[in-house]
Amino acid sequence: MFTHSFSQKISDSLARFSVSHANTLSVHPFGIFMSRINTNFQLKADKNLSVTANISGGNIWLQRVKSDSPINKSDRNEVSKLNWYNRDGMIAFLNNAPTKTTKFEADGVIRLYQIQLNLPLSDQHEIKVNSRMFSLDGGKIPTSIVTNDELIEWFHSNVAGGENPFARKAFEYDQAKIRYSDEEGKTFQINSGDFIFSGIDLSYYYYPQFKSLEERSIYTNFGAQVGANLNDINPSFDLGLNGTIIKSIHLERERRFNVGLSVGAMRMQVLEYGEAVQLITRKNLVNSEFLFEYLKHYKNKSLLSFAVSWITQNSFNKKSDFETIILAGERSTSHWHLALSHLYDIRTSYNFMISYAKGDFSYSTYFREDFTVNNAPDTQGGIGVKYYFK
Repeated sequence: MFTHSFSQKISDSLARFSVSHANTLSVHPFGIFMSRINTNFQLKADKNLSVTANISGGNIWLQRVKSDSPINKSDRNEVSKLNWYNRDGMIAFLNNAPTKTTKFEADGVIRLYQIQLNLPLSDQHEIKVNSRMFSLDGGKIPTSIVTNDELIEWFHSNVAGGENPFARKAFEYDQAKIRYSDEEGKTFQINSGDFIFSGIDLSYYYYPQFKSLEERSIYTNFGAQVGANLNDINPSFDLGLNGTIIKSIHLERERRFNVGLSVGAMRMQVLEYGEAVQLITRKNLVNSEFLFEYLKHYKNKSLLSFAVSWITQNSFNKKSDFETIILAGERSTSHWHLALSHLYDIRTSYNFMISYAKGDFSYSTYFREDFTVNNAPDTQGGIGVKYYFK
């Protein structure tokens, strides 16, 4: 999420600054290889050049799962007659009919590193250039606190969820690996300690400043994004558009309450410049974010923000394809199938954010939770720092 302007009534020295939230994009083990729209709840373009650094970390735990999709239409029709959890014997029943096979497993903490340059062009136009990199490790303390395996299971046992609700304790903690094989047999593997440069995103934002709306403290912005995926897994370019509307409510004692809705769409792999692994089957990803934010301006010319948002995104794979696939894996937990089954579900999560701005700096931290517990990731947190050049 990008920065939020606070109030036109505050002092001139502070007016050119805004409170900034850390980038809260999910560290999904497929999403890190592609460009995704980060919703923009900024009221106006920044007045000064700035640079932002963000670090996020999320805990991933997806058991090894294999998916078989029959090639013949008649075989797919037979598979679709059964509930997905009763199809594991269908391959033998179909006399080893030809299928397309996918395999996937992931474990560890994915860390996403982003450096963004914000270039204001005028009061209504700005450009943002964002570079993204990631690494994988086992998530041991002290480098991982809220995303550590042992701490998450302690939370389940002592606070919410019950004792070992997903049989996680039957598996070794602090492991790190991502392994995937697509339907055409193309594979990739990421191991502990690997560091990968994912790509660069170029975004343009327009703030129209509709007079009739701003008189009612309603602000809008529209954006376009080109993502260059500069990695060997997904060598391609993505193209996206997004729009945002925010209602700002002035309160007493230099306080403000913002309510915003942002919607974006990204066309994946508009242009490919190499042989990509097929990570997802859906070419159009659509996301939305609904934001509630409370801001307070203090006499020392600082800003404090508390915000919560609800995020949704359509599924990575087409839901209709799930009706004809056969999943197989070790059924040792209730979540054994999630490595592949979650790709066919709508993604939802909540962000809880705190930000503070004073002088040339804005600091932020956030906690992200997926209450559907699909473990891709389950728990995620991050920090961000923004510096404004004078």
